[in-house]
Amino acid sequence: MLGDVEQVISCMPGASLTKPREGDRIFGQMRVKLGPIAAAFAGEGTLTMDEATHTGVIHGQGTDPKNNSRAKADVTFAVVEEGPGTRIDLTVDFTLTGVLAQFSRGAIVQEIANRLTAEFARNLEARLAATAPAAEVAVAPSSDAVAAPALGPASESAPEPAKELNAGNLLWVMLKDWLRGLFGGRSLQDNHGRSR
Repeated sequence: MLGDVEQVISCMPGASLTKPREGDRIFGQMRVKLGPIAAAFAGEGTLTMDEATHTGVIHGQGTDPKNNSRAKADVTFAVVEEGPGTRIDLTVDFTLTGVLAQFSRGAIVQEIANRLTAEFARNLEARLAATAPAAEVAVAPSSDAVAAPALGPASESAPEPAKELNAGNLLWVMLKDWLRGLFGGRSLQDNHGRSR
């Protein structure tokens, strides 16, 4: 299935192909929403597969003209035999420049990348389970690796794309975590009620 670009791209939240693959070149877009800010990166990339080693690399870059931002990503994956199935090791490296890069100063962009990777792993797990229902599929504790059954043939029908990642509550969750750390795990009410 990993050789079927349409199937793989449909597992990534907010990603879709905009035109057919031309050799190793792919053309697509990626949409991510962070509260009131929506980014829509359109661009192209390359997919290189090595069937002998069961590895592949996706290089992609795109621009969001509305926010005057650019994104580049390199995704490296390897399919490794493990027990009765396989494990997919996934490494993602990304760079964000332009107006949206201001969010990379904190942990927001990293958290979005973590959520995208985790959602991609869940969607890929479900897609692989559908192609090989007899084998057990499990997501590894870290979002960098996905354990999956032996790869089966891809579905003949076009896959339904994954929903766009909406990280709208991400800022609120991060603020709460920051405040919790600031006050040593105590609630704001606990700190307010004490006088010194």
